[in-house]
Amino acid sequence: MEELIGSLMYSFIGWCYLWIRYRNKKKIQIILKEKYNDSYLEAGATKVLQFIGVVMIIILGALLLVIIY
Repeated sequence: MEELIGSLMYSFIGWCYLWIRYRNKKKIQIILKEKYNDSYLEAGATKVLQFIGVVMIIILGALLLVIIY
């Protein structure tokens, strides 16, 4: 059940990201095939993991600054 919910969530996030960024069905299909192996799931997972990575870098940087000062 969790896999289904996760797949739907990542697919929805991928679809929203591509639609907001490109707003053209033909362009979206081209980008989806070239970058994300024709999968909205992969597009969504990539964007979610990039966001988590940026948040972790910010948290680690803040902790480093707190430790130094």
